[in-house]
Amino acid sequence: MSRPAWRSRTPFKRAAALALALLAGGCVQPGQPPIIERSPALGTVPDAYVVRSGDTLYAIAWRFGFDYRALARANDIDAPYTIFQGQRIRLAAAPAARAPQSASAAPAESAEPPASRQTAPAGAWQAPTDAPVQRGYGDGNRGIDYRLSAGHRVRSTAAGEVVYAGSGLGGYRHLIIVKHDPRYLSAYSLNRPMAVREGQHIKAGGQLADNESGERREETLHFEIRKDGEPVNPATLLDAGG
Repeated sequence: MSRPAWRSRTPFKRAAALALALLAGGCVQPGQPPIIERSPALGTVPDAYVVRSGDTLYAIAWRFGFDYRALARANDIDAPYTIFQGQRIRLAAAPAARAPQSASAAPAESAEPPASRQTAPAGAWQAPTDAPVQRGYGDGNRGIDYRLSAGHRVRSTAAGEVVYAGSGLGGYRHLIIVKHDPRYLSAYSLNRPMAVREGQHIKAGGQLADNESGERREETLHFEIRKDGEPVNPATLLDAGG
């Protein structure tokens, strides 16, 4: 009687074969990736960042976890926050300015162009998709992950201005950031083609990504809302908005 093939291997090969067998045997359920941090922010913050083609101040602030206004003040950048490729943005000076502004500093908000002040009124927030929730806020997740299938739309959670539409992070090809008022931003990380452009004003429920059809494996939409640069639980606003 011949020995099983795995017994004829060297100890190293047997160990490798056993590891592969365990992976293939269902230790990780199909369609259930291990829980990892996929929020579009970098793990470490350098002292400075050199602007690349396609960057906006909003996107840089989002990725490094700052309030865009604090980052602008730290770099003496005035509204509408125009930056240039090759420009050096100081990051180390921004954290001290991340707290909400005091009443005495509030008039600085008037420097924003009126066209960009698309305020989302109380109760106006809505879910960015009707897809089922894959992973909720908390335990390392700074937003909500939705499981997208073909036919699921991705829409703006409230009225606002698209202040970034470009390359994503954390395994996503695209990142869209919508500014709803000077304090609130929302972001949508996904792999579907984008249907908006920077500078575009969008209504609540306006489509952000192409609605793809046909057979397609499930994918994830990572959705966040930040207030003064800090992540908030989107569910608290979505519940209030119905």
